[in-house]
Amino acid sequence: MPSVRRWTPPHPAADAATLSLWERVDSLVLSLFCVDSDARPGSETVMTRRDDDTRFGPSTLDRRAFLGATALAAAAIALPSPAAAQAIASARIGAASLQILSDGGITLPVSMLARGVPPADVQKVLAAAGLPVDATRNGLNVPLLSLGDDLVLFDCGAGRNFLPTTGLLPKSIEAAGIDPAKVTRVLFTHAHPDHLWGALDEFDTPAFPNATYHMAAAEWDFWVDPQVFAKLPEERHAFAAGAQRVLKALEPQLKRFRPGEEIISGLAAIDTRGHTPGHVSFEVRTGSDSLMILGDALTHPVLSFQHPDWATAFDQEPERAAATRKSLLDRLAGDKLLVSTYHLPAGGLGRVERQGSAYRFVPAA
Repeated sequence: MPSVRRWTPPHPAADAATLSLWERVDSLVLSLFCVDSDARPGSETVMTRRDDDTRFGPSTLDRRAFLGATALAAAAIALPSPAAAQAIASARIGAASLQILSDGGITLPVSMLARGVPPADVQKVLAAAGLPVDATRNGLNVPLLSLGDDLVLFDCGAGRNFLPTTGLLPKSIEAAGIDPAKVTRVLFTHAHPDHLWGALDEFDTPAFPNATYHMAAAEWDFWVDPQVFAKLPEERHAFAAGAQRVLKALEPQLKRFRPGEEIISGLAAIDTRGHTPGHVSFEVRTGSDSLMILGDALTHPVLSFQHPDWATAFDQEPERAAATRKSLLDRLAGDKLLVSTYHLPAGGLGRVERQGSAYRFVPAA
């Protein structure tokens, strides 16, 4: 049985002045999200849809508007407190050891949690679970696994260009006493910004210089396709522009795989597409113990389990994502696997149990 523990280490807050701007992606990010003007020091960034602003497209940037918005955001928001941003969990899985390193956190409005579901229905479920009914906080939990001779990172966080309350992974790695040059492999569940953009450092070179990077072939093919912008709504063009920039820089060190393949001994990719066309999870088996790294296959501690048929605003293929959640939850509950989730609270480690006709998430003790 895997052993699990959690703790909150001391950690310096990241310096907002170090956030830099990308020539191609920066204003697109602001066109997708605006920052809650009610944010206060110590709070997370609140992301809301900007359906009324079409100034920015994938090729046209308004630098003055962008810089003005950035200044306003910096004035309105402080980075979260060290304890809030840097929660870490750990576990032993047979001969392997796992640490969960925080990249910060994001707060989403309820409207983004369940696409096409009346907000009152969503709020009723949240209230019954004792959760806030107006917004939800998403952690960014980045797993780091020591397995045999490999030090494996699963996803890379959002990097310095996404939101002021994300991009804390480098500080978390430093606080954990880990040398980025010692990471041997980086495995991506998918290429959304909060999982991919942290793969580059402040010089736009690979943040883990000696690592081999791995991504599902279907995920790679989708994002590097020159026609990807035509396949996405305009509000998602920022995601595509950022993915293409990062993947171009990583390509000399990146290998592609297909679901079902073993990346290294004891670590295999599992098809969990739907959230993105090539989304994968990873199963770790060592001795009699197992662990599933889920990425964004399950993203909410209540809704993903009680209502797996509810698609989030970020599910690119909603029906497929729902089918994936249902089959995945059935397997996880049946096999009683320890799971590592990217956005769930307290480091995101736990197990899935059946609860009537649905499921529930049980955080690791």
